[in-house]
Amino acid sequence: MGNKAIAQYDLGFNSLKTVPQTNLLNPSYIPNYKYHFGFPGISSTLGSYGTSGARYNQIFSPIGDSISLNTESILSNIKNGNNINFRTTNQWLYGGMKWKKFYFSAAISDIADVNSMYSKSLVSLAFEGNGDHIDETIKASPLAIKALQYREYALGAAYQFDDQWNFGIKAKFLFGKSGINSENTDLSLTTTKDYYYLDIKTDISVNTSLPANKKDSSDVSWSEYAFYGSNFGMGIDLGASYKLDDQWSFSASVLDLGYISYDRWLKTYSSNIEFTYKGIDINQFDGLSDDEVDARIEEIKDSLTDLFDIKESVEKFKVPLTAKIYLGANYKLSDVETVGALVRIEIFKGVIRPSFTASYYRQLNKNFGVTANYSIINRSYLNLGVGFVANFEPLQVYFVTDNVYGIIFPNKVRYANFHFGINFIFPSHSINRPMINL
Repeated sequence: MGNKAIAQYDLGFNSLKTVPQTNLLNPSYIPNYKYHFGFPGISSTLGSYGTSGARYNQIFSPIGDSISLNTESILSNIKNGNNINFRTTNQWLYGGMKWKKFYFSAAISDIADVNSMYSKSLVSLAFEGNGDHIDETIKASPLAIKALQYREYALGAAYQFDDQWNFGIKAKFLFGKSGINSENTDLSLTTTKDYYYLDIKTDISVNTSLPANKKDSSDVSWSEYAFYGSNFGMGIDLGASYKLDDQWSFSASVLDLGYISYDRWLKTYSSNIEFTYKGIDINQFDGLSDDEVDARIEEIKDSLTDLFDIKESVEKFKVPLTAKIYLGANYKLSDVETVGALVRIEIFKGVIRPSFTASYYRQLNKNFGVTANYSIINRSYLNLGVGFVANFEPLQVYFVTDNVYGIIFPNKVRYANFHFGINFIFPSHSINRPMINL
């Protein structure tokens, strides 16, 4: 499981309980504000990247003014299961209000979520060739991709059941803008004893919904891409929080249970075939000019496409969201200090990917709070993050990252993220301590 941990959505952010957007991680959180709303366009902006494989500086090595691919370093820093993950969220509109024991919220966000998996055996075959695998069958699994870009309209409600329990639910209405999803990715390669030929078997199917699939993609305007109401989907978030006593509190949530059905700009690529690949005669490039080499490479690419017998079709498809589970515990050291632990589990293509975060929050004064966090993620054990929230009613500004070093040197880490935003807050009453007490 450690080898398959993936880049996470938001870890240290969970400790900033004075920020209304923590409700995004658990819909049972009730901010202690009479009402609030986000600054349009920048109320919640998130960027996140991660990999469990080689880092950028392990993939490329500098040579003078250029860089080269370091195949030895790549192979020594990847495992049997690897991933690359990228996520951005931009919240255009957000607001919420308390009414008696209820809290209601609404948000409009654009989200891009990319998840992929690849195997070491496939990379090793590409870099080292098949000479060391005579009469062996190499499986390409795990091999998968899911890349979604969609707009989310969310309506949430939380209820304070009693002095100990809060419950929350959030309904999401989704409109996909683009989508790529691998259905089948079975690929096996066997090196024959004679001549080192490759016997290849494929059962691959990749669904796409992209503007380029339109017959005349130049006719796709920005407004059509951003606002056309097709590719409809639905999702739901569920959450609960429990206050054991004045010190201990616990929380649990399940996010992004749902799907998107894609029905526009469709194209499915599939290959289901067995064939023998005899390789490329390198002598055919002797004496050719650069232009002739480029032309010959294009011919080879076309012949490979023909060998794999890639078929195109138009098929509607449904893609599940990437479900997430958050389990948290907090302990109040004092009226202004809280420590917490958070376990996050993400489920992608049936693979469970965990992470762990420990956090410390301190309310320095009425207007300013700071947090520090430590995370284990992506086979990386040195992720130190910081954050702050500044409240100058009615203005609130916040920022948090799970890896400070990754913000400064993104090419040297497996995981980097940031989350910032601006809100307008209108508290129910003045307080000199954290505004949420769960």
